[in-house]
Amino acid sequence: MRLFLLGMISAAACLSARADEGSEAARRLLFETFDKPETRLLVDAIVVEGDVAIADWRQGELGGRAFLTRKGDAWSIALCAGDALKDSATLEKLGVSRANAEALSKRLAAVETRLSRDVVERFSRFDGMAAVEADGSHSPLDPHHKPIP
Repeated sequence: MRLFLLGMISAAACLSARADEGSEAARRLLFETFDKPETRLLVDAIVVEGDVAIADWRQGELGGRAFLTRKGDAWSIALCAGDALKDSATLEKLGVSRANAEALSKRLAAVETRLSRDVVERFSRFDGMAAVEADGSHSPLDPHHKPIP
């Protein structure tokens, strides 16, 4: 039994380390893609569950959430949105398992309670959903989206 518990603690520590490494790699990708000297990017929170992550970001007067996916050690930014990425049902539609979608949604809500209301409200300003191309440009996913200037 003692060996089993040690194994479980080791596995949990490895998963935690992978999530921490994942959040830092995802953060680097966001900065490499969107940070500009004239408009600095702020990443306020990143939650990782398995091979997906959600990042809260602000840039100038804009803000939103980014949905990222990981294949191996490589992260990619799949799309940007506002409040839709807080919803586990939306995450499931993006291919996230129900368990991971619910975990991401809960963890994001918990992290956002530690941020100021003004900052969290800025994440809601991103209108609609937009796919993110490798160069950081956005393509609307729905007809109501207004592209970022």
